[in-house]
Amino acid sequence: MSTTPSGPGKFVLLGIPFHDVTFSETVAWARARIQARQPAYMATANLDFVMQAWRDPELQRILIEADLVIADGMPLVWISPCFGPRLRERVTGSDLVPLLAGMCRDAGFSMFLLGGAPGVAERAATALTTHYTGLKIAGCYSPPMADVVHMNHAEILAQIEAARPDLLLVAFGAPKQEKWANMHVHTWQVPLAIGVGGTLDFLAGTQTRAPYFFQKTGLEWIWRMGTNPKRLFRRYMQNFGFFFSASIRLLALRAGFPRLGKEAPPVFQALEKLAEQVHVATWSGLPDATAAHAWAGELAATAGRRSVVLDLSRAAWLSSLELGVLLTLNQARHAAGVRLFLIRPTPRVHRLLTLCRLTHYLELMDSAWQLEGALLDLKVAAKETIAWGDTPQRAVLRLPAELTAAHLPAFRAEWNNFWRIIGSSEELRELLIDARATHFMDSSALGFLVGTKKAIEQRGLRWRCSEVQPAVRQIMKISRLDTVLLANSVR
Repeated sequence: MSTTPSGPGKFVLLGIPFHDVTFSETVAWARARIQARQPAYMATANLDFVMQAWRDPELQRILIEADLVIADGMPLVWISPCFGPRLRERVTGSDLVPLLAGMCRDAGFSMFLLGGAPGVAERAATALTTHYTGLKIAGCYSPPMADVVHMNHAEILAQIEAARPDLLLVAFGAPKQEKWANMHVHTWQVPLAIGVGGTLDFLAGTQTRAPYFFQKTGLEWIWRMGTNPKRLFRRYMQNFGFFFSASIRLLALRAGFPRLGKEAPPVFQALEKLAEQVHVATWSGLPDATAAHAWAGELAATAGRRSVVLDLSRAAWLSSLELGVLLTLNQARHAAGVRLFLIRPTPRVHRLLTLCRLTHYLELMDSAWQLEGALLDLKVAAKETIAWGDTPQRAVLRLPAELTAAHLPAFRAEWNNFWRIIGSSEELRELLIDARATHFMDSSALGFLVGTKKAIEQRGLRWRCSEVQPAVRQIMKISRLDTVLLANSVR
């Protein structure tokens, strides 16, 4: 979502952007998005989401680029004033779903309940229709257990397409539900999908919510842990250990401890030579949401369709609001086919971005020659083909810098066209996956590679991979596909 006067503010806490919305504003936003008929995804993120996102670059990217992320956890609301504006309200998924059901009933929208154990979605639907008479349930389905790459996506999508729901509730649990929705939100016709975790269990009565006192005081986790200590004790201890450790480090950094060196930021000379390719701007600080809206609008108008080089040498610190603006600006530049490059960050700001794992997403340039190289790579990537045969015995599939669900359909079509030409060669012996330039891929890309490997090996050909970047290797490892895809890798 963009940071505009008509949209909710975005505050980045512990590296994850949360939108500053209340229950009523969230329901109104959902209604508007369904009416717009443009597929969107909403995440209900709690502290466990944040902890997982620090370990999983794919989950962090999904949350950064989701259309709305609500704070489903009191610790996030409590800590928000320490880093910028306070989040006005905790918006829990378990309380939000009934409100959305009432909105759908009143507006004539239909709902589809996906996930949960067998029978849970049906019982949850019965509970909703009993309370909200006239609510349209387009369908319920609990697919067999499988990881997100090996699920029967075609079957699930066929049921959803036949039902044509206006609102899709996905209850696979995090991060599976986020990754599954991200794989399909760019291609399906569902106006709004929401990851709801265990909400269907609460509605179906298979799990009991905490009493009102525990919910309103932010102590619901104590109740839940008491009802299922074997499953939740370790998880909650890990969550709070992470929360206190990360918060203390960030608070210490904001206070100036540890003291970081005052070495001069690198000099970027002759940027004017790049004036036709980039717009150079200097960060001056954004004290409030009004200033943020004005600055972002002016920068977008001035930069047009050029990449933006933003000089951070004047930034002593970046608040949660300012980090939200940077992420929004970066997303907008990517959507326009260009980039946002950050230069000359102060040591403290650089440390902040590193601690929050935002250096996985934001592009920091250390020198003018590195910036020129990045701009050249953009030009080359727009012109080069994705694959070629460097010898009669070997075909090479060169992966782009990023391969995600948004780009995969075009990439897959280009690969299929290439394979129709070269794949029939009797001399061909192997396929080399060239991933040296790839710094991010999501579960859709992993699924594509798994399917390609299977097809290659069925032809009796050898599968090999070039050296894979650490972030991509980590994503593969989290999905337990590293040993599959990196077999016979080239070092």
